[in-house]
Amino acid sequence: MQMNQVLAVGTVTESGKDERRCYTVEEVMKILGIGRKAVYALIRRKEFPAICIHSVGYRIPKESFHAWMFQQEV
Repeated sequence: MQMNQVLAVGTVTESGKDERRCYTVEEVMKILGIGRKAVYALIRRKEFPAICIHSVGYRIPKESFHAWMFQQEV
């Protein structure tokens, strides 16, 4: 039986499936349909939590991002 490995941004399950807990800036761009500068502006305004990993970039936790997204008015 293979043990689960905990990664910096998610976990790998016993089946080997990657269950990441964070989005990249590019993924948030696609979800919201906005550009890179707009995502960075949201991060600067602290609209949702983002983790800065200096050599990698920002990571946005999925759970808090979804909570923010569903609170927005259409």
